[in-house]
Parts: sequence; C-alpha cells; structure tokens
Amino acid sequence: MTTNNQTSIASLAKKRRTYSAEFKQQIVQACKAPDVSIASVALQHGLNTNLVSKWIRLIDGKPGNDRSPLPNKPAFIALSCSAPLDPTPTDMLTVQITLPHSKAEIGLKWQVSEISALAELLKALAT
Repeated sequence: MTTNNQTSIASLAKKRRTYSAEFKQQIVQACKAPDVSIASVALQHGLNTNLVSKWIRLIDGKPGNDRSPLPNKPAFIALSCSAPLDPTPTDMLTVQITLPHSKAEIGLKWQVSEISALAELLKALAT
C-alpha cells in the first residue's frame, strides 16, 4: 500500500542531469580563455569542477590519470652503463690488527696477499 506522502518523496528525488554536446563544448571553450580557472567557470554555471575537468579531457582527447590504459606488453628500455670498476688487486688489501699493551697499543698492518705469513707470526706470538 502506497501513501501520498511516499509518492511525493519519490518524485522529489534528484535525477541525474544530462547536458548537450553543444553546452559541454561551450563550457570547455570558456575554460580555455586566458586568466580563467576551471573552478570559476564551473561555479558560474552551477557545475561540479570535476565534471568540467572530465569534459575537457574528453573533448581534448587527453586521457585522464584515473583511467588511462596501461600498455599491453612491457617495453624494453635500453640503458647505457658505465664501464665496470676495476677490482682492487689483492696486494693492495690489508688486514689491520690492534692489540692493547700496557699504556700503548700494538698495531699490525699486513697485506692480504701475505696472509699465510701473518698466520705464522700470530702462532709464534701465541706460544
């Protein structure tokens, strides 16, 4: 059972507006005028700024950020690379050991290429 009150409420519900292509074109052209913002044109005509921006994208053929299609296949992008760095020669690498002794410290610096000699020295010091 429907009452008159419910019928009147249903008839007062907002309906979605539709605008002609000519009207949309006029609004877009008005937005392109110098020193005119999209928001000011939308406000003058009682329109939502986002709606006017959408019309501009559609008419100018520019894809929007929200629905721009992604490429179907990943694309290869060639990058130029600098020459690889020369590896550091092992004779330039050193091992440094610092041992505390009384009021001073004893320090050893040894080339990695002579690591076996360092091992012999440490064994001799340990005995």
